[in-house]
Amino acid sequence: MDSTPLLVGSNELSAGRALLQDHPVFLRASHSPWCFIPQNVLVFFRGLILAYLIAASILVLNYETTDAAPGETNARLFFDFAIISGAMVLLYFIITFSWTFTHLYYPDPEEIDGGVESWVVNLMSLPRNLASLRQQFYFTLLYITTVVFSFMNTVIYWSITRPYDLENNDDGGTGDDDNGNGDGNGDNGDGNGFSLAAAPNTPFSDIFGEGWLKAFAIVNLFGITSIILVFEILFLNSIRRPSTISAYLFALMVFAGLYIGWAYIGHAATGIYPFFWLDPAEAGSQEAVTAYAIGFVLLAPIMFIFMQGFVGIRESLVRPHVIIQEGLGA
Repeated sequence: MDSTPLLVGSNELSAGRALLQDHPVFLRASHSPWCFIPQNVLVFFRGLILAYLIAASILVLNYETTDAAPGETNARLFFDFAIISGAMVLLYFIITFSWTFTHLYYPDPEEIDGGVESWVVNLMSLPRNLASLRQQFYFTLLYITTVVFSFMNTVIYWSITRPYDLENNDDGGTGDDDNGNGDGNGDNGDGNGFSLAAAPNTPFSDIFGEGWLKAFAIVNLFGITSIILVFEILFLNSIRRPSTISAYLFALMVFAGLYIGWAYIGHAATGIYPFFWLDPAEAGSQEAVTAYAIGFVLLAPIMFIFMQGFVGIRESLVRPHVIIQEGLGA
């Protein structure tokens, strides 16, 4: 069996008339819109990506905890934007893999007799009330926030953080660190880590010239996760653009603002700023910090629009009347 009916029965949607002409977002997250990606292939892709994310998370955490500068505490990771956005990506794929797997192989979890298997299958299965508008909003918000934060993380690192690190002869690490986070393999003898003067013709030596683990951590945190999410949007789910975006735009800006507050809590607890531009001494003035913070908050809706562009590309390539691949027979 490589597919399951998209809707078990119309009675599941009777509680939400607004959804009678559409499929709940939970099911859209569990079905690819492409005919060449049936359910069994989708389960394989989601399982493969989830396995990669778990392995990558272990390696990244190993790098972050073992390569910290003297005096740094691992508690700083709870406030690191890259780590937070990466954790959200991992959570999203755990949820969607569970739903896709059980929707294909255990479409009726109630038929399983009691025991550990029944408990696990019910835990991994789709929500019981597929028509719940509140639950659909919460999951959509999780999905959008995950993608937007990942895109923000990538844009901020490659356009702001890394150029700043290079200009200040930093080691191109994953956060603002006056002492450097490198392992010293690229040190030119002055104790400041990699120096551009040491290798003027190798523009990415700050990433690839100091060991494979650091290179993997940086590329994964600030590149691969966003690429995975673009692949997710284009091929692995059929979630539509929201009909009303004001609530999501407002929520994204609130979350971005809350992170700024969380970052300052992190500085109070660990003495480390997650971003250099949160430090008035590094940014130049308190006014500059305020400008950076405002830009951070405004970047969220910009990345939301960028995300919806990929959704629009997918919808323009898939036939308008095809919601889920034809093999589902929905």
